[in-house]
Formats: sequence, C-alpha cells, structure tokens
Amino acid sequence: MRDNIKKILYIILLIWTVITLFIVYKKIEFPFLIQFIVSYVICLLLAAIYFIISILLNMRKLSMSTIRKMLLKFIIVSFVLWAFNVLFTYLTKGELILNDKILLPIACSFGLTFGEMVFFKKNEY
Repeated sequence: MRDNIKKILYIILLIWTVITLFIVYKKIEFPFLIQFIVSYVICLLLAAIYFIISILLNMRKLSMSTIRKMLLKFIIVSFVLWAFNVLFTYLTKGELILNDKILLPIACSFGLTFGEMVFFKKNEY
C-alpha cells in the first residue's frame, strides 16, 4: 500500500515537472501560474527533504563495510565530476578556477550514490 502511494506521488511530481517546464519554456502568463510554480518548488523541496531523511534512515540499517563502500564511491564520483567540470571550463573559457562550481558535482554524486537507497530494498544495493 505504501509503495503504491509513493509511486503515485512520484508520477504526480513527474507530471508536475513536465507541466512546469512547458509553462516556463512557452512563457505562458496567467495570474495563477506563479502560484502553481511556487507550489511546485515547495513540493520539490519537500520531496528532496523526504529523500534525504529516507536515505539517512536506510543508512542506519547497513553494515559498516557497505557504508564505507558507498562513501568511497561518493568521494570518487564527486572528484571525477568536479574534475570534468574544471576541465570543461578551462577548455571552453580558458580560465582555471578550482573552487568554483563544486556544489553541483557534490549534489549529483550524492544523488547517484545514495539515491538508490530511496527506491530499492536493502538487499538490492
């Protein structure tokens, strides 16, 4: 029952994302659309908070070796994404900025590494 509710909420969030992207892309302007987009952003933030809490609760149940492997994967993926970001910036703009744009690789690696804990059972990751 709980899994069905989660799937329905994910589908609603996906549909809401598509509608919001369409509204922003087409630059449609109606009085209620600002409220629609603000409510979408609030729902997106609540979903992110839910994901983080779910990951932390599921991490408690894992063994220390599994947590170590996941943290190592997180650090490696963060570094690789950051290095590609720095390299791409250097090749396109000719600037070598090491401390800029580090938050996005960390967030992406967090989602790639620990995101599976939200969607799969314990024995699948």
